[in-house]
Amino acid sequence: MQDKLVPAHVVFDRWFIRIRWIAIVILIIATFVVKDVLQFSIHAGPIYILATILLLLNCSHLVILRYILKRGGPRVLPRIKQDIHFQIISDLVILTGIIHFSGGVENPLILFYFLHMIIASSIFSTVLSYIYAGLGLLLIGSLALLEYLEVLPHYHLEGFVGADLYQNLLFLGGAGFVFLLTSFLVVNLTHLIITKSIKIEETYVKTNLELDNKDKLRNEYVLRVTHDIKGHLGAITSCLEVLRSGISGPMNDRQQEFVDRAGERTQLLTKFIKDLLNLTRKRLQKVQEFEEVSLYTIIDKVLATAQILAHDKSIEINSFIDKNIGPVIGNPFALEELYSNLLLNAIKYTPAKGHIELNIRNRFDHVLNEISDSGIGIPREDLPKVFDEFFRAGNAPKDIKSGSGLGLSIVKQIVEDHKGRIWVSSELGVWTRFTFTLPKNPNLVV
Repeated sequence: MQDKLVPAHVVFDRWFIRIRWIAIVILIIATFVVKDVLQFSIHAGPIYILATILLLLNCSHLVILRYILKRGGPRVLPRIKQDIHFQIISDLVILTGIIHFSGGVENPLILFYFLHMIIASSIFSTVLSYIYAGLGLLLIGSLALLEYLEVLPHYHLEGFVGADLYQNLLFLGGAGFVFLLTSFLVVNLTHLIITKSIKIEETYVKTNLELDNKDKLRNEYVLRVTHDIKGHLGAITSCLEVLRSGISGPMNDRQQEFVDRAGERTQLLTKFIKDLLNLTRKRLQKVQEFEEVSLYTIIDKVLATAQILAHDKSIEINSFIDKNIGPVIGNPFALEELYSNLLLNAIKYTPAKGHIELNIRNRFDHVLNEISDSGIGIPREDLPKVFDEFFRAGNAPKDIKSGSGLGLSIVKQIVEDHKGRIWVSSELGVWTRFTFTLPKNPNLVV
């Protein structure tokens, strides 16, 4: 298994340092409690010394990591790996010393060897992982052998287990075999899990790339086809205008009726094609052209048009814009289209003598927008699908023929391009409210 990228090693290094702070505190507190509170006989002095050494080493690791990251360059990865190697080796040695002064092989802290094996197996190759497992086995095995031969004194963990376990060959042999077997399983299983995770992640990334490519191809195809259709519609519209103008000769009433109906349908189809082209271009456009804009200016422009259409239906539009909102970063043309689509949509589906509310409020790092109406509402089962392409709610009046089913898809795309969120709530036959957030600076949103 290959080593992970630099960020993974940095994360492990920082995590290792944080865990060591906790381990140092726990070690000091546990030693104090066992010796001074529970009155067990342990050699606390050497353990405190080892904890101090561990504390100093951890401080040095923190300084080294910051120095490596600050210096940067192509040697960042090797230096971080070297520091992690040193941390693991020094930890294993100090852990062996702590175990020696607190019961030897009798001490359950022996399980902490496996923690270091898991860490090593997570970020290093299989060979290095087994080397660290062998180092742990060598250290604890050497300690057990030296205590058994009485080269090193044995410090009994009084009150927990029998005093002669370090001299019991059956216990030492069984514990050693279990340690060896567990070490092998820990390293093997960790590598298996990591390998599987990497393969799943690679498959996931590959699948996403393939889907993105297919989506891009589909959008490019739609763009070309709709562009061609738009050209043909333009030619048809020109011919119909010639007939309507009477240049080609007079028409009777029946003929005029059919030409007018064809003209209306062509206009609706042309608008649909324009919406589809607009949506497709937005999805294909990777780089957004953002600039500093004033929402007050955009809203005034949009309201000027919306008020005329609302007046024809005796619909009242009330607007509130928080005075604390300063300039924001965004695409002025897209934002104008966003507010225009939502307001015109509200006017379209609000019966005569209804009302529409536009509220724009200032928040810490974003602007909260609400556009609500006293319209026909949206059935609950249709709410999750209102932003889907070509979707129209089941209760949409049959006499409203101008809807292409793309307006809200365009709205959602614009909001997402600005790193915002949009959602809808409604009560059937009573009201509908579209709420969306716009970050004041989308470039700062991760």
